[in-house]
Parts: sequence; structure tokens; C-alpha cells
Amino acid sequence: MSNLILLGTGCPSPSSLRYGPSTLLVHNEKNYLFDCGSGVTQRLSEAGIKSSEIDVVFITHLHSDHIMDLYQLYISGWHQGRNTKFRVIGPKGIKSFFKNILKAFEQELKGRVQWEKRPNIEGLNFDITEIDSSFLFSTHGLVVKPFEVDHYPVVPAYGYQIKHLDDSVEKILVVSGDTRKSESLIQNAMEANVLLHEVFVDLQFDQYRMSKETIKNVSDYHTSPKEIGEIAKTANVKKLVLTHFVPPVFDKAKLLKDISQSYEGEIIIGEDLMSIKI
Repeated sequence: MSNLILLGTGCPSPSSLRYGPSTLLVHNEKNYLFDCGSGVTQRLSEAGIKSSEIDVVFITHLHSDHIMDLYQLYISGWHQGRNTKFRVIGPKGIKSFFKNILKAFEQELKGRVQWEKRPNIEGLNFDITEIDSSFLFSTHGLVVKPFEVDHYPVVPAYGYQIKHLDDSVEKILVVSGDTRKSESLIQNAMEANVLLHEVFVDLQFDQYRMSKETIKNVSDYHTSPKEIGEIAKTANVKKLVLTHFVPPVFDKAKLLKDISQSYEGEIIIGEDLMSIKI
């Protein structure tokens, strides 16, 4: 059985309750991380997992809140004894992004390596794979397939369909990534055991940090509660888990009511460090 741990269920807005978007899938004693939002290493520590124990990082897209702590995960994993390559899989642009981070920290890292004399220099090596929708990741009975979602103008942006066998029964987990209502997501989520989906709840206008277009444009490339209910119903998913809440604080009862107008299955409002069996 696989275990899904919601490390961060927040959005770009800072929150002490909801850290940046990041989800851990534990399968056959391997750890697969989906996105790397702010505070991911702290949440991993709270979950009793070392940064060095992450086997692969999958990135959905290159918005800052999904990749903010990629360097922190890289360096803390080395500190904690990782002696294999730091492995990242994500959309076009992730390779240059990561190399630019290393360039920014070049002198700091060089000095740290020379002074600290750690024995696991191999842990600073890395393997960054840029993917398209034809990519397939298969290992230890797990198959991960990316599919394009609609987060325009962010292109490409991916969701991930993850399949594995549990007592000879196929289980399907789908990670939406950031997206507006997407036919591609619906097709890849058909009959899924768990659909982990982002949600745009609401934003109150604030003239000091928003223009008139801000709320419209932000809501336009995310998914509303009503739309999420429609997606889950059409795809006939067994369980709907919500994450990436915009904003981090909202009316939970109203959110459930809005989604339940279309979807009659189990709905879980995700919280940081929540664990869900698949």
C-alpha cells in the first residue's frame, strides 16, 4: 500500500498553517516528492523523513511556490548523508533553473565543501531530466506519467498520473498540479482512487496589493470549487483530496458544499502533514 503525505497545502501567500505546495508519495520504502514549496525540508523533518531519503523529485511547473526550496532540499540532503545523485524530473526549463541556483551559491558551496570535509561528495552530484508528455518513469512497481494541464500562460505545466499494484489490484493516484478545468486532467483521472487537486477558493480585493485584473487573472488559471466537483464527478474518482488552497484560510463548510453540488464521493480538505492511504 502507498501512503500520501501532504507536506505543504498552501500557495504563494505565506502561512504558518499551510507551507508551500509539496506532496510526498511513499511506495515500497521509496520516497517520491511532487513539487518543492517553501518549508518542505521542515515538513519532511516533522514527518520523520530526512531530505537525504528523497529518491526522486517531480516538478509540475516553474512557478516560484512549487520550486522555492529546491536548493534547500539539495543541500540539506547532502548534509544528512545523501551519497547518490540528487534526482529531479520536471518540465523544460528546470535544468537551467537549477544550474542558475547552483551558480548563485557557487562560492558559498565551494567554501562549505572545502571547510566541512564531509565524506559524501557524491551527494552533490545531480541528475536533472526535462520531460514532455511522452515521458514515462517506471521503478519498483510504480509507473509515473506526466500529462499537460492548462495553466496558461505557464507552459508547459504538468499533472502526474501514478499507478501501482496493491495485492494485484491497480491503484491510481493523480496529482493535478496547477491548472484551470482541464479535459486532459479529466481523462487521466478517470476511475482514480485518489485525485489530489488544487483549488482557488476566493480572494478579497485589496487595493494596496492588487489591481482590478489581479483576482480575475489569478482565478482564471486555477480551478474553482464548482469546477472541481464537476471534474471529480465526470472522472468518477473514488476520493478527492484538496490542496494548494488560494487563499490559505477560507470557509471550509462552504467549500465542501460548493464541491458537493456535483460530486457525491469522499472529499478531504487537505492539511499539512496529513497522511492518506491509497
